[in-house]
Amino acid sequence: MPVYESVCLKCGKYHDYIRSVSQCLDTPECCGQKTDKRILSKPMARMDMQPWDAYESPATGRVITSYAERRADMAASGCRDWEGMDSEKHNAARQKQYQEEAEDKQLDGVVRQAWANLSPAKKAQALAEAS
Repeated sequence: MPVYESVCLKCGKYHDYIRSVSQCLDTPECCGQKTDKRILSKPMARMDMQPWDAYESPATGRVITSYAERRADMAASGCRDWEGMDSEKHNAARQKQYQEEAEDKQLDGVVRQAWANLSPAKKAQALAEAS
């Protein structure tokens, strides 16, 4: 949620407050009335994991104590964040396509190597049978 800043028009004191965007007009009170001049002042930042947030990685079994360790662990184990079933299905289809393309490339290489290893007589015979 964003951090807003407002000022009391009576005493001039500034107040920081955190609200959702839809509630930004709900300013704090000062001197018996709502403050005015709402200013979006500071972006919210995600702090690194705290010691109580540490967990054991289900994929590797290592203890994860920071977001950097989490990213490295997920990359090393080939994992990624859950983004919903539609996204998972799309990613599974994309991975299947990549795997099929890699298998086709490997098969093509094997066939080309086998053809290259054939004797000229067998190549001629195979070409004659194909016509």
